[in-house]
Amino acid sequence: MEKDKTIYVHESNTLWSDNGEVYLECDNGTIVFNADTLFNDIPTLAALSLKERKKQENVILELLTKIKE
Repeated sequence: MEKDKTIYVHESNTLWSDNGEVYLECDNGTIVFNADTLFNDIPTLAALSLKERKKQENVILELLTKIKE
């Protein structure tokens, strides 16, 4: 059976760059990005992150409106 290659990043411990690569270290390992590819993906990563944050915000606001005084 092939080991799951998904790395969940709850928090990044360290970020650094070297030799055209960007490194993201977390509790589950280190992810290495090609700097050019990562740079080109930044708009999509930002849009996806904002979309998910908005969904969380809506859930919280919905829960807050249900609170009775």
